[in-house]
Amino acid sequence: MFKALHSDDITLHLIDEDNLPEIFALFQGFPDSRAMLEELFRNYRPRYEQGQRTNFGFYSRLGTELAGLALLTVDSWEERAGSTGADIFQHMRGRGITPRSKPHLFYLAFELLGLNRVATGCRVSNLSSKRSIEKTPGFELEGVMRESGLNDAGEFEDEYLYAILRRDWLRLYDKARVTVLY
Repeated sequence: MFKALHSDDITLHLIDEDNLPEIFALFQGFPDSRAMLEELFRNYRPRYEQGQRTNFGFYSRLGTELAGLALLTVDSWEERAGSTGADIFQHMRGRGITPRSKPHLFYLAFELLGLNRVATGCRVSNLSSKRSIEKTPGFELEGVMRESGLNDAGEFEDEYLYAILRRDWLRLYDKARVTVLY
C-alpha cells in the first residue's frame, strides 16, 4: 500500500491505524486542534467492507506546513462510485489547498482504484466550500438535494451536489503530475 500522494507542493499522507498516535501528536497546538481531531476520528480513519478498504483518509501538508485533512470514500465498488471531502485548519484556509488536493484524490479514485465517478457536496449556506468546489476543474453541479441533513443550528438544509467522471478527469488532468510515495 502506498504511503502518500504528492503534486503541486501538496502531499497527502495516508492515515492508517498504525500512524494515528503520530497524527494525534502532529495535530496538537492549533486553536482548532480539538475540532480537527474530532473530524479525524469520526470521518478519516480507515474503514473496510468485505475485506476491501473503502475509506482513504489523509492528512495534508502544503510544503512543510500541516494543512488539514482530505478524504476519498468508495461508496460502491460495484457501481465504481466514490465521494470526497476535506477539512482545513483555520490558519491554512484561503490558500487553495482543497481544490489543489483534488488531483491527488482523483488519481487515487480513477487510476489506482478504477472508479468512474467521484461526488462531493456542501450545504447551501457554506459559501467557502461552494467556491472551493467550483474552483476544482471537472466538478459539475448536478443538482440540489433538498433538506439533506441538519446544519449546525439543527435545522434541515439543502445541499449542492457536484461530481466528476473518469472521462472528465482524463481530459482535464495530467496523471503524470501525481507522484505515489511508498
